[in-house]
Amino acid sequence: MSHGSIQIIFGPMFSGKSTELLRRIRRYTVAKRKCLVLKYEHDTRYSKDKMSTHDQIVWTAVPCTVLETAKELSLEYDVIGIDEGQFFPDVVSFSEHMADLGKVVIVAALDGTFQRKPFGSILELVPLAEHVTKLTAVCVICQGDASFSKRLVDETQVELIGGEDKYIAVCRQCYHLDVKNRVQPQSPPATFLLVSPSKNSPTLPKEGKDGMTPTKLQF
Repeated sequence: MSHGSIQIIFGPMFSGKSTELLRRIRRYTVAKRKCLVLKYEHDTRYSKDKMSTHDQIVWTAVPCTVLETAKELSLEYDVIGIDEGQFFPDVVSFSEHMADLGKVVIVAALDGTFQRKPFGSILELVPLAEHVTKLTAVCVICQGDASFSKRLVDETQVELIGGEDKYIAVCRQCYHLDVKNRVQPQSPPATFLLVSPSKNSPTLPKEGKDGMTPTKLQF
């Protein structure tokens, strides 16, 4: 039986959590491990059945709102990546169960809300995990290390999916500044790099030399 484990990737918005998740998934894919990525179904900013990083890498993913619904599918894989793990109410029980079955579970998640409160039950996963990483972003105000996410709009609900139109990454000092009226820089037209594993994805693309098939998508 394979040794299961739980890896957690924490960090604020724009810290590269999803990028790091996909880096690890791609490494396991090269090692011939069957990899599955699960994404939060309500996050449809880029695609309904793909996850995307802020640095424009897209990967095939299975959408769901409760991880338990992907249990049977997950049993067919060696490595399970979970993006936006803070949104799943059963992320702790699902991750622990899969790891006990010998699966490698990699969870990318916000550890705190825009109010710097624990996000859902995600912190309960920490004592169950073998590896915990916390990334930092770049503070958009002072360019220092940013550990927190600050909301730019007035909505008060915890779950508010968005990008740079709704959030910025800030350091401790800049978190307390009033930046809601801050003008956001215009993002250049996005060029997304679509990378899907040739053998280990629910959707099987044409195989390239290295087992991956990158495709640029213009938006």
